[in-house]
Amino acid sequence: MSRPAAHWVAFFLSAAAVLAAAAAVQSVSELWRGRFDLTLGGRLSLSDYSVSVLERLEAPLRIDFYYRRGERLRARDLLDLLAATSRRVQYDLIDIDRNPLRAKQYEVRRFNRAVLSYQGRELVTPAATEEALIGGILRILEQRRPVLYLVNDHRERTTRVGHDDQLGRAGQILHREGYVLKPLSLLHASSVPADAAVVVVAGPELDFAAREIAMLDAYLRRGGAVLVLVDPVTLPRLEEWIDSHGLELADDVVIDQANRVYGSDGTNVLVPYFRETHPVARRLQTPAVLGRARSVVARSATNGSAGGRAQVVARTARESFAAAGAERTRAGAVEFDAATDRPGPIGVIGVSLVGPEGEGRRAGRLVVIGGAAFASDDFIALLGNKDLLVSVLGWLTDRPATGARVRARVAGLGPLSPVFVSERLSQVIFWSAVVVQPGLPLILGALIVLRRRRRR
Repeated sequence: MSRPAAHWVAFFLSAAAVLAAAAAVQSVSELWRGRFDLTLGGRLSLSDYSVSVLERLEAPLRIDFYYRRGERLRARDLLDLLAATSRRVQYDLIDIDRNPLRAKQYEVRRFNRAVLSYQGRELVTPAATEEALIGGILRILEQRRPVLYLVNDHRERTTRVGHDDQLGRAGQILHREGYVLKPLSLLHASSVPADAAVVVVAGPELDFAAREIAMLDAYLRRGGAVLVLVDPVTLPRLEEWIDSHGLELADDVVIDQANRVYGSDGTNVLVPYFRETHPVARRLQTPAVLGRARSVVARSATNGSAGGRAQVVARTARESFAAAGAERTRAGAVEFDAATDRPGPIGVIGVSLVGPEGEGRRAGRLVVIGGAAFASDDFIALLGNKDLLVSVLGWLTDRPATGARVRARVAGLGPLSPVFVSERLSQVIFWSAVVVQPGLPLILGALIVLRRRRRR
């Protein structure tokens, strides 16, 4: 055989070997359903929270996914992840344009909806994202959806949509998580409703009446759960009640100039430190961003709160400090004063257990966060704010998988998200993109020109 012919034979044999190896790898991959996710932040695998929800399945779960024509592969990728995680998950992909009668039977009127069937129950849920679909699965797993009552007599923030300083998006998120949200007027009620899973006080601007405090306290002592988000405003009765359960709200504002949001005045505070031993914060890996916030201090309970156990579960960065006097911070930039201010880290989230626990009785649960803005439409999408809100409510309602929300989708900025830019990081971006990057070619060009002139 001539040398050229031998080369061609070797080429075809090598190509055949490569194709055979590829076919063997593909065949093995079809049989073995495991996968390796090497993407940043694990974007191609389910979150711990989603896995924990699927682990609760006690019977087969049927998912009929109605997709838009041309988006079948994207829908199948998510459903394959669910089926690979739990053998109880079965699914079918349905083109809504080709099956209009079937869609009408289940009242499916939009794309990216799924009909879930589980133990004789059926539910139509949004399913465009992992979070939406897992929220639907969680709702069908629970016979009774927990009810959140939002107090509304003291100018609290509401779930109105379209107002950046309100909780519209937070309300939508909690609805997808399986919660029912209802308003509550303590001024016109005789007691907290019996079906209340959590009473939420979100950023009141007016103080509570003694009668309202008594109702909240009675509810908490009989094993209820209360979430209080308190901005730096003076609320004597509410603060005194919180203080009686071991958590003190100081008259200050937390300042963090080093990690502040770009363009802000430094009162938007980064919260990177969580107490991993507590269920509220155990699996929170992404820092949260609070708006204008006050400090929360844990101490021994007083005023007859027997059995009160209080602790701080989240603190701000080491560069922060608590500036004494909330009014003082409204005048402009605030510098640290060693005589009156406290250096960081500063506690901003406290929890307290109230009353005895055991023998079928659950202790009351109180969570106090020194600011309400983190859950508003302005802030809820920043870093781990959404995770923090859902984790806190998960602990208060004693729901499984508390605090293991969908992981943050980080895009190469370490612990920071693409929508959060600190003052320090903005300076780095400016100097690297505006000064260094354009300047290097100019400097190199100038050096080359000078060198050529010297040779002449």
